[in-house]
Amino acid sequence: MIETLTDPIVATMAGYFAVTIAVGIWYGRGAGEGYVEFTLAGRNLSLPVYLMTYFATFAGGGLTMGIAQQAFVEGISAQWYAMTQGLAWMTMTLFIGFIYSFEVVSVPELLGRVYGDYTKYFAGLFTILGQIALTAGQTIGMASVLAVTTGIDLSTAFWISVVIFVGLTAYGGMSTVAYTDTLHGVVIIVGMLVAIPLAVANVGGVGAVTGDVPQGHMNWVGVGIIQIGTWYLMYITVAGAQQQMLQRTWSARSRKVAMFGTFLAGTIITGYGILTAAAGMVANAQGADIESEMAFAWTITNTLPDVFAGLLLAAAVSSVITGADSFLLAGATSFINDIYIPFRGGREGLSNAHLVFVTRLTIVGFGVGAALIAFSGIEIIVINTLGMGIMSVLFAGLVMMLWDGTVREAGLPGFVVGGLVFVVWEFGLGSPEFFGEGQVEPAVPATIAAIVTIWLVSVLYDGETFDNDDVREHASQDMDRLNAGEFTDVADDD
Repeated sequence: MIETLTDPIVATMAGYFAVTIAVGIWYGRGAGEGYVEFTLAGRNLSLPVYLMTYFATFAGGGLTMGIAQQAFVEGISAQWYAMTQGLAWMTMTLFIGFIYSFEVVSVPELLGRVYGDYTKYFAGLFTILGQIALTAGQTIGMASVLAVTTGIDLSTAFWISVVIFVGLTAYGGMSTVAYTDTLHGVVIIVGMLVAIPLAVANVGGVGAVTGDVPQGHMNWVGVGIIQIGTWYLMYITVAGAQQQMLQRTWSARSRKVAMFGTFLAGTIITGYGILTAAAGMVANAQGADIESEMAFAWTITNTLPDVFAGLLLAAAVSSVITGADSFLLAGATSFINDIYIPFRGGREGLSNAHLVFVTRLTIVGFGVGAALIAFSGIEIIVINTLGMGIMSVLFAGLVMMLWDGTVREAGLPGFVVGGLVFVVWEFGLGSPEFFGEGQVEPAVPATIAAIVTIWLVSVLYDGETFDNDDVREHASQDMDRLNAGEFTDVADDD
């Protein structure tokens, strides 16, 4: 394990967290003005903020420390985890423009407008489960890194992390999340561009790193061609259907911002994995006697000046927090929008103040619940995997909106079949390897099965088709009424 860090690093991290809190409070101060303001930042995110919040949502646990961990064990090919994600987001740019044209708050809401209420409830349930599980996973991850890098005991580090991300999310909603994401994104991108070349130079240069790692660690396709291909396809479904990503899309100031911002975020992530993989390989080449998950922290703290290391570690830990608050906000938004509001009989009679209030309560409830699940040590990977899989399968319903022959009745059967295929592939077959070239991620066959099912039902069943222009018009009208407070017939004083 890494020794307790010196005071300059701890002081730098503490100062950075203080700045994070200040930024979150400042930019979230108007979030309570309305439901759309709280959940979608008033649909007014500028290009730089949209770009950074889109990037930072995945930049922490997975793209920074996760890739460094895998590279420590397997080598440079771990960078494909980021590169495939970036290429997928760049590919999705045009589809993002199509999705942005529907003025809604959540993915289940859009699917419900197209395929009916039962489909919305199905999508909402698995979105909520998936987001809570993801929040729990991020929570214990950031607490572990904070504890090891500062010397704080795990329990204290855990609850410090929880209070920060739950409190800021409940206070400022999407505005706070997006602007703190921007802070973390800028610091970690600039920091990594400077830190990793400096770290490599400080241990003797590229030759010293590549010459001292185990054989095979420099194989750029070591994870397997099939694994690389299915990572790419899987991340297309993530960008195209999961609430934590599309909630940002609908928060953009314009269609142009959403499309260009998604493309730029993908461009950055495409090369980002090479930097984080290099951090893991430096630790391996130096013979670091650590748990693999600490490879990134070891390289930063052992090869860089203290203050610089503290700043970069704080940004990395904070980027994990941005993942947690993004998943938390997405889950709470889906619960309110797709479960609570229908349960109350629709938006009529529900004031903006009431919706913001119950969304904040839900954030606190879900956040504390996810924290307790994570801290208890309960195995959450099954729920996490299932929720993520079903959310990815929802991509099939959005894609099939592009075909004029799709009928409303086909959505739910498609998602059920896709979900079953996911369960069988992941838990029954164990995501088998093919030809020694890696695993096929279960989201891929599941989404294909859902698309085929929706097509078959549409061809064989004489059901009701829909018109995207009508869906857009009704969604836009409802959004205008929600912004104007016309849904409520009571005083806006909750």
